[in-house]
Amino acid sequence: MMLASAGPALPLWAVVPPCLLLMLVLAGYVMALKEADVPESRRRIRTAGCIVMMMTQPMIVYLFAIVTPSSPRKFMLTWAMLIGLLGMLVFLALVDVINNLRLHTKMKNDLRIDMASIKADVSKIVAEERQRKESEPVLRLVDSDDADADSEHE
Repeated sequence: MMLASAGPALPLWAVVPPCLLLMLVLAGYVMALKEADVPESRRRIRTAGCIVMMMTQPMIVYLFAIVTPSSPRKFMLTWAMLIGLLGMLVFLALVDVINNLRLHTKMKNDLRIDMASIKADVSKIVAEERQRKESEPVLRLVDSDDADADSEHE
């Protein structure tokens, strides 16, 4: 008993629109990524991921709406290429995770350095203010009524 069907798995009209929509979304994301304020390494990794995803879309259309299991060579080669591209996507996702951890560590270290600099500046300003207050004479303003009361007590 053969389980291979005579035709494609899905009709072309059911596969093409979602794939085209995803291609447009991915192209828009790549265009928006060019203008975004993100580190260059993140931009490169995510652009590469989008390009790989765009390459999978025609294969998905071909695999599910055009090729049939009755032509096993084409069917298996397409599946192998699709699985290879999905493996590349997983690899790029891992590279993106590692890159984000690297960027986070760098930002945290930069923040630590900035905070130490701010702390040193604040300590310096506080010390200067204390020194200025200690070097100034203490002047007391006294009302004339208070001065009379003070002289009566003496």
